[in-house]
Amino acid sequence: MTHPRDEEILARCFEEVSGCVPTTVQTLRPHASERRIYRLSSSSGSLVGVVNASRAENESFVALARHFRRCGLPVPTIHAYQPELGVYLEDDLGDQTLLDLLEASRNRSAEAFPKDAADLYRAAVEILPRFQIEAAATLDFSQCLSTQGEFASTLKRDVEAFLREFVSRVLPGFPAASLSSEFERLISFLAEAPSGYFLYRDFQARNIMVQNGTLTFIDFQSGGKGPLQYDLASILFQSSAQIPDTERERLLDSYLSAAGSHATISREDFLGRYPAFVVSRRSEEHTS
Repeated sequence: MTHPRDEEILARCFEEVSGCVPTTVQTLRPHASERRIYRLSSSSGSLVGVVNASRAENESFVALARHFRRCGLPVPTIHAYQPELGVYLEDDLGDQTLLDLLEASRNRSAEAFPKDAADLYRAAVEILPRFQIEAAATLDFSQCLSTQGEFASTLKRDVEAFLREFVSRVLPGFPAASLSSEFERLISFLAEAPSGYFLYRDFQARNIMVQNGTLTFIDFQSGGKGPLQYDLASILFQSSAQIPDTERERLLDSYLSAAGSHATISREDFLGRYPAFVVSRRSEEHTS
């Protein structure tokens, strides 16, 4: 459902950018977000308009998008931003996510991980270090919603939610509190990982758009400083993707090769902590 005020504001922004009044305004599904998202179209093309009451979230997304674009990364261009109204216009990237493509290709071929999807996943994990390392080198982290040191707090919230909402639901009567000390040690271990990188925070196939075989990355506004392993575990162990273990290993190798071209990465240290990050990622996903 279109909110009349949204349509009026976005139509005005669209006209200022394109010189045309939009002929159609289509409501798009916002996934798990309070944002209201629309596709505005005219004979000259289309843009996506976002209305969001959280100015802090808008400021972070717009600032990060502009920074990543300056770094040459494939993220949407911000065509207009009116912070006082909580609206911005960005590129229209279509409707197909990487997860959508994987599921469609899987249905067509009956293969567990079809080659066209595998190639795009490999491209995604090879681009990831450019966000984490290359763009992070010149990023003003004060523009991020997540503050320094917040990663450990995020892990703690994820684990507490996992114990409260998943373990207690699936195993009623199990003394979930008995696992608390084990998870505290896990969190401490993860927090020791080098964390001067950009943590995308929600790096998963639903946040990667595919248009004409090209990837564009979205929904990075909750990012901040953090370790490398978390984002890779997020995409490779996204439960709805069901990536086979052999393919996960190949993608892990592709990622490490790409990351090694941007910074000196201790493969031993990375792999020594990586399984623990997989556990933390799976804990979060079971509560989402």
